[in-house]
Amino acid sequence: MALTNFVKSIRNIMRNDAGINGDAQRIEQIAWMLFLKIYDEKENDWEFNEDDYKSFIPENCRWRNWAHDEGDGEALTADPLLNFVNDTLFPTLKSLEVTPQTPMRSAIVRATFEDANQYMKDGVLLRQVINVIDDLDLSNYEESHAFGEIYETILKEMQSAGTAGEFYTPRALTDFMAEIIQPQIGQKMADFACGTGGFLTSWLKELDKKVQTAEDREQYADSIYGIEKKQFPYMLCVTNMLLHDVDSPKVMHDNSLTKDVLNYTDEDKFNVILMNPPYGGNEKNDVKRHFPSDLAASETADLFMVVIMYRLAKDGKAAVILPDGFLFGTDGPKRAIKEKLLREFNLHTIIRLPGSVFAPYTPIATNIIFFDNTKAEGAKTGFSTKETWFYRMDMPEGYKHFSKTKPMKSEHCQPIRDWWNDRKEIVDEENGDEKSRCFTAQELVDLQYNLDQCKFPKDEEEVLRPEELLKQYHNLKDTLNEEIENIVLNVETILEGNKSKNTILPFKNPCTILSDLISNIPERLKKSILQEAIMGKLVPQDSNEEPASVLLECIREEKKRLVKAGKLKKKDLEETPISEDEIPFEIPESWEWVRLADIFEHSSGKQLRASDTEGTLREYITTSNLYWGKFELNELKSMYYKDSEIEKCSAQKGDLLVCEGGDIGRSAIWSYDYNICLQNHVHRLRPYDNRYTIFVFYIMWFYKSVGLIGGKGIGIQGLSASALKSIIIPLPPVAEQKRIVAKIEEVFAEIDKLK
Repeated sequence: MALTNFVKSIRNIMRNDAGINGDAQRIEQIAWMLFLKIYDEKENDWEFNEDDYKSFIPENCRWRNWAHDEGDGEALTADPLLNFVNDTLFPTLKSLEVTPQTPMRSAIVRATFEDANQYMKDGVLLRQVINVIDDLDLSNYEESHAFGEIYETILKEMQSAGTAGEFYTPRALTDFMAEIIQPQIGQKMADFACGTGGFLTSWLKELDKKVQTAEDREQYADSIYGIEKKQFPYMLCVTNMLLHDVDSPKVMHDNSLTKDVLNYTDEDKFNVILMNPPYGGNEKNDVKRHFPSDLAASETADLFMVVIMYRLAKDGKAAVILPDGFLFGTDGPKRAIKEKLLREFNLHTIIRLPGSVFAPYTPIATNIIFFDNTKAEGAKTGFSTKETWFYRMDMPEGYKHFSKTKPMKSEHCQPIRDWWNDRKEIVDEENGDEKSRCFTAQELVDLQYNLDQCKFPKDEEEVLRPEELLKQYHNLKDTLNEEIENIVLNVETILEGNKSKNTILPFKNPCTILSDLISNIPERLKKSILQEAIMGKLVPQDSNEEPASVLLECIREEKKRLVKAGKLKKKDLEETPISEDEIPFEIPESWEWVRLADIFEHSSGKQLRASDTEGTLREYITTSNLYWGKFELNELKSMYYKDSEIEKCSAQKGDLLVCEGGDIGRSAIWSYDYNICLQNHVHRLRPYDNRYTIFVFYIMWFYKSVGLIGGKGIGIQGLSASALKSIIIPLPPVAEQKRIVAKIEEVFAEIDKLK
């Protein structure tokens, strides 16, 4: 079959199955079937090359014996197929006996199915999906190679991504990191949270260039080691390795954080470690007890850094993606980890990455940390690091941000490659902007181990996920406690009569820290909640609810009715297409992208002219009366409106009003039972269906807060009618909108208590 239609065909079939609830289940369903199909193709090779090969899978459960359809009408389908898969296939594969002597290529079958699930409830549809997968001719080299590319798209479609820091790392980034590390035949590379195997794949791709002999090929296949805690990505990773001709992948279904790091020996260490560890999560005490007390952080990413340091072989190299929080964090364990990094390892390079590298999965800003288990030549006593270079990777020309349709590409890393081999400081003396700078290890110690250098210019505030923002709150609290402790120690030192400057600990003003702690969190947290809401992450989706497409059809029917009634023109039925390049982030499958012009009838108020004396004198609203979510109506002014102007220039209950000038984009819903006239700097958006207005109000609030709504013009800036109507927004199903709004209002009520 045409590989380009592979994913689309399966998706279309599964949408009709009542057992599949959302993208995550759809992808997981595909994954176990793909594994068995690919494993069956591998078994063909093993049977051909090995005289005594015996399948680890019982004959009746091998793909060729139950899934393959000869087209003679004998293939299992409908209820017999469902019964076989549910009652025979899964129980059998989950209970396969594995011993220490079981070959890895056999043991992975049991590990792959231990926690796998079968969701489909329609046996006929299940047969259709199986036939699509079985049509893949993976014995054909070209088709097998092409499918490797298709498999990448399957990995990218994991909609569960973004939860607890788990998301697809752009291939351009994993390839770049593997390239910079320069793999060599004979080296062993590890990823202790390997997910779907992105770093393992990039390592193999780069190492393949060095293979020249059959012995090299054996070492190539034996060069990778991965651990993945969660069943679903583990299954995808094993399948990925089989596709890359690693017949016995050393990929373990395990948790890297549940082993005592002090017990690792040289046999447990690796020449190279490439990782993007999970972050955003917190670990419990039973996990932290596996780490030295001073390094026992709560943050998951920090603990993985400790694992990496204890499992990196002498002279080994590591490249790790970490969030900004690791760089500027000052809590005890985080600081101790960074001190260990400088004193016992050569932390030679930190690459600052743009915040949208992982779009649309997360907005969290990240960095690549490069370090070796060596002592740098010229490093001062007490340090293995001599100097650390920082380089900021700016967005490529023509890109405002990366997105699904405009992802990061390999060529975007070229400036880093050029700088890497010819390192120079790049500092703008006029504004102090530092794109690249070198710090000695001692300078970083003097900066209290703050590695947050060569920052991005902040034109607008970065909106973090709620859990990340709350983590910052706790970190600030910890910092405050630490600074107070420093002051106490200083006082004790002075009282003891030892006034040597070397014993006085530097500290910040606790009042300043406390002010930062309580003044910024509420509004930042609200923005974070709204970001979750408009990306479909605040409340779960329900496949039983009518999709947003049904709501859009209702809107179209209402617009047709208004055209027939003479209240709209035929041109108002035309919808401006939304290109993929305009879409800034992923939304759930049941949502729709729309322009404001397609779901609201637009009008605006009357321009104030002193010469107007005809008509009726009426009070009107101007931008000075319109606040976020409310109106100030105590001192309304009046002007004359002709009868023909009143309908066009007034608001009725349920209209969304938006400021054209002043605080551009400021919005509120007119909720009074009487109509009010408008001045020309106020836009009126009248919904064709009153069920979505409040959700759109919250979108306007978020868009304004992050700079997505701005003004254009010379002198006084304003939001033109055409600019407002062309704004695109995500539209959820009606029922989900209600749940989102209820959640926003519940959380906001609690946040307001912090003020």
